[in-house]
Amino acid sequence: MDRHFLIAVSEKKSALFGVQFVANFFSDKKNIKSTLFYSLAKPPAVWGKERNFETDRRQKEQEKKAAAIGEKALSDARKEFASLGFSPDNIFSKLKKREFSTVGEIIQEGEKGNYDAVVVGRRGLSMLQEAFEQSFSTDLFNQSFTFPVWLCQSSHSDRKNVLLYLDGSETSFRMADHVGFVVGLEKQHRVDILISQEMTDANSILKKSREILLGHGVPEELIRNPLSSSSDAAKEILDAVDKEQYAAVALGRSGKEKNLFMRLFKGPVCSTLFKELKDAALWICY
Repeated sequence: MDRHFLIAVSEKKSALFGVQFVANFFSDKKNIKSTLFYSLAKPPAVWGKERNFETDRRQKEQEKKAAAIGEKALSDARKEFASLGFSPDNIFSKLKKREFSTVGEIIQEGEKGNYDAVVVGRRGLSMLQEAFEQSFSTDLFNQSFTFPVWLCQSSHSDRKNVLLYLDGSETSFRMADHVGFVVGLEKQHRVDILISQEMTDANSILKKSREILLGHGVPEELIRNPLSSSSDAAKEILDAVDKEQYAAVALGRSGKEKNLFMRLFKGPVCSTLFKELKDAALWICY
């Protein structure tokens, strides 16, 4: 079964970290499809008496220039993807005129496109950081979303395996399902399970998560015996990432806040990882 990812790109080279992470993570690329997504900036609006032939001409020139930058960014990303071993037939491009913020466009496309995950590189992370620190009130940011997000601050071809953090919530089991879906196809990555020490039913959490992973075809020998987190789970995860050289850390987040990003990054573990995890990707689902 194909895996289809939405990968946000920009004219910044660091935005290609998402492309490079996907390429490094999958050794078997024949069943991987990717849609490269660029959100096209709007030129400044012209209002009322300011509008005339000259201002309209300048606005159209700005639109044309922005579109050319976007097309080049998509072309560069396609070339990068192809050079990393992906079939050109499985690489798609989408240039979208912006109606919301860039982050909003990525989220809307992620919802509409039924992608298996939305992948964001470093530049997108900086935009997410801004959104995380601000308050949003539009309808777009007051809704839940259905796709996992992969946040990639860097990409290392020598990193492997996934650290799956479970806290017993339904979102953490949804992340276990996502990890199984992704890793079950690849079968070169081990899944190491870390269970929150706050859970009194760790055995049942372990049993359920193992069943989910095995159900997706993850070999039993690639599911490592569970670790039990300390009181500072975020620090333990960061230390484990350095020691074990994980490619990704995966966890689910839940919350009732109206703000999308406060929901997405709720809690000390996730917010700490968002800010401090550098060398491994952070996979999150809601």
